[in-house]
Amino acid sequence: MNTPTKNRWLSWLVYIVLFLVVMQGASWWKSRDTQSGNLSEFSGELMNGTTFTIADFSGEPVLFHFWSTWCPICDLEKNSIESISHDYPVISIASWSEGKTEVNAYMLENQLTFPVMLDNSGELAQSFGLKGVPASFILSPDGEITFVETGYSTELGLRLRLWLSTL
Repeated sequence: MNTPTKNRWLSWLVYIVLFLVVMQGASWWKSRDTQSGNLSEFSGELMNGTTFTIADFSGEPVLFHFWSTWCPICDLEKNSIESISHDYPVISIASWSEGKTEVNAYMLENQLTFPVMLDNSGELAQSFGLKGVPASFILSPDGEITFVETGYSTELGLRLRLWLSTL
């Protein structure tokens, strides 16, 4: 390999590594104030009227996902969250939305079936240290928060983190 070609590859490698470091730093910065610890005692009421505790899912990893009906990034993720909900327990929290009627309409229009808690005021999201949506918390089978992602997450990335939380 001649020197100009070798230098070009080295230059690209440096740019890629720098990009990954910056992205990882940004991800850390966005999630630095988020909730940590064990959520096994967390309980809530879903839009369908049923109540749950995270302990109900003991032995399984759980995706705890904050979103909103007006959020374009959340809209991009909705099918991934739906798909994951067929294989793992999912508790989704519709934060800063305009109420049960709007959330129900959104769910029906998009043929979504994952469980939803309402957090119209965003108070619950804020108690988790969130300043916006989407945000995903991965809980280990014993309810421990093992991963937090704010912003867009791929289905593959969420599935991998759910799987890793069982190791």
